Amino acid sequence: MNRTFLTISLTLFACQTVGAGELLPPNTWTRVEIDWKQVLAREVEDARWVTTDGYSDNVLRTKTGELLIRTGIESKTLGTSPGFYTNTTVAWNVATDEARVVEISNVGGGSYGHGRLLPAFAAHETPAPRHTYDGICYVTEEDAVYQMLGANWRVGGRGAEEAAKRQLEIDNRSTWRYDFASGRWRRIEHNVWKFFKTSPYESHLAHWPEGGKLLFLDDGGSHYAEFDLKTRQWQPQELPGECPMRLYNARSTWDSRRGLWVFRLGPRLCTFDPKTRTFARLPDCWQLPPTTSAEEKKKEPRWASKGICYVAKHDTYLVTGPNGNDTRVYDAATARWADLRGGNIELVNGYCQHEPQSEMVVLSYQLQCFKLRYVPPR
Repeated sequence: MNRTFLTISLTLFACQTVGAGELLPPNTWTRVEIDWKQVLAREVEDARWVTTDGYSDNVLRTKTGELLIRTGIESKTLGTSPGFYTNTTVAWNVATDEARVVEISNVGGGSYGHGRLLPAFAAHETPAPRHTYDGICYVTEEDAVYQMLGANWRVGGRGAEEAAKRQLEIDNRSTWRYDFASGRWRRIEHNVWKFFKTSPYESHLAHWPEGGKLLFLDDGGSHYAEFDLKTRQWQPQELPGECPMRLYNARSTWDSRRGLWVFRLGPRLCTFDPKTRTFARLPDCWQLPPTTSAEEKKKEPRWASKGICYVAKHDTYLVTGPNGNDTRVYDAATARWADLRGGNIELVNGYCQHEPQSEMVVLSYQLQCFKLRYVPPR
């Protein structure tokens, strides 16, 4: 057999047997096509996806390499109608590009009111539909997701049942924990509103592994609290200084090498160190023309871009923009930004995670999914 032909044949065979992610060219964004109709058909026949909530963050389930995406399902059979809230968690397996429904809220109604406790709620309490914003995180050691606050008040509006209104008040004084081993939500009767009343909108939640705690910051970065994972109690903490940027609409990632919480909105970034409870400004990822006009900012979508993730293997922060070529990377060791230029492809203003098993950076906004195989530029 010709040696060249043999080499090509072996290469093609290898390509057919490795995971799909390994075939992607480096540093190039690719849209992922998932058969969401089939995913939904496995749940209930009369359901439809409701994908109008753009404010609910995703989280990475590191144990399985699945991206947990918040979305909505409307169904007469199930009794669900989230409106522009999310009431559902779906899992996208980054390595196989397969997806499944993880859980659906047992509270009916949504952003258009009509809240009611569905028959299954008596045996399994769940959070009401809502915008989660950045107030959701995953704890690897527990294989569990935590969630707190968010925008849900409309569930108790027009046409809502009294039982649902009462439950919504309880919900808003609680911290929620979803345990994958049991496939159930558990409500913890404790949250930050026990100590201070802050806006439920655009708050932030993160897991601090070294401290054995969850961290909370509000939309202004002025109210801070820590949740002990052993005692399952929140404790407010004083901040010695001010946050150097706006956290309303910001999203975050965790720098596991330094134990830093990293926030990003548009060109601005900052870190929060839970060890000292201090903030620090980072260099802007883009140099945008200065403006205070909301109209001018609308013309430049990079002012509103949110995607950020930490790539631990390469000690890099990666941020996304409206186009794949807007992608930039920050070398955390040298404090320098560099262009990645991930291809001339329109991207969603979504939420990023790095999945280390497949070496993929993943981006989602509702059921729109993208991924990129990151290789440090030379």
